[in-house]
Amino acid sequence: MSKFNKVNSIIAVIILSILVLISILFVPFAFILAFVSLVAVSFYLLKEDYSLSHRSVMKSFYCPFRKMVVSAKFRPSIFTYRTYDDVLKCSAFKDKVRCQKRCLDMPEFKFDSKPVAVNH
Repeated sequence: MSKFNKVNSIIAVIILSILVLISILFVPFAFILAFVSLVAVSFYLLKEDYSLSHRSVMKSFYCPFRKMVVSAKFRPSIFTYRTYDDVLKCSAFKDKVRCQKRCLDMPEFKFDSKPVAVNH
């Protein structure tokens, strides 16, 4: 083996040993980082789920399905395409909401509860 080949072999062994050392050190680091990220996201989602179940929004609006003005308590949504996830209470029902909850698919609109004075 010539002197040039020996130098190349030594350099190749040094580079290979550095790559092996980096992979030994950083592959577990990548797994630890991924695990810590997974735990952090899980805690965030659990906290959001817990706080979401305690939040609600009251709205008064005309229900075209029951044909009356109702007051409803909605649960806000974070994961669905809707603004609200569920109807928790509705003044159209005495106890549990028994309708198909189609008001969740209705667009948001403002309902002015103040009476309007009409001059004749």
